[in-house]
Amino acid sequence: MKWNVPNAFSIMRAVLAPLFLALILSEEPTAVFIAVCVFIAAAFTDYLDGWTARKFQEVSAWGVFFDPLADKVLTSTAFIAFVLLGFIPWWMVVVVLLRDVLMTLLRMYADSVAQPVVTSRSAKLKTFLQMAYIIYVLTMYMFTHMKLSSTISSIATAAMHPIVVYIGMLIVTIITFWTGVEYYFDNRELIERLCRRGAKA
Repeated sequence: MKWNVPNAFSIMRAVLAPLFLALILSEEPTAVFIAVCVFIAAAFTDYLDGWTARKFQEVSAWGVFFDPLADKVLTSTAFIAFVLLGFIPWWMVVVVLLRDVLMTLLRMYADSVAQPVVTSRSAKLKTFLQMAYIIYVLTMYMFTHMKLSSTISSIATAAMHPIVVYIGMLIVTIITFWTGVEYYFDNRELIERLCRRGAKA
């Protein structure tokens, strides 16, 4: 690993994930507030590592691999937290996690044969939508735990209605699944080589 500022931001994003999980699962108002701040700060490092890499021309092969992996660690941790808090069903998270695990394996193999997988625009959109959905749910959840005006509390409670949260996650799950399908067709030859290699092992 080449140590530079962009890679440090990526590592920070992955390290903050378990801290966020511990705080949000406590369900204590102050801890929930801190958890939301931690997640937003971690999500912001995704912008920072990309910006600093371009600004100072510090793009590295390790960074190209670990940057999207750190995103997956952070978002997957949030989705697991939502399941444990009873917001969304397990099957949606399983679809997201399975897609991410398979993509990580593909990237590892692609790097080993010097054919790195390029992150598609739809995958970048997927990450943005996942982050936006998570921050939305976290913010509304935080508002329901804070001593705010009755109006804000009522709006937050309505925004956290099970149907609203479910439909939002369903959209995220469908888009995540579609990006996996898209990656398959864009890298079919590479995937078939990986499968043949696995069959021979």
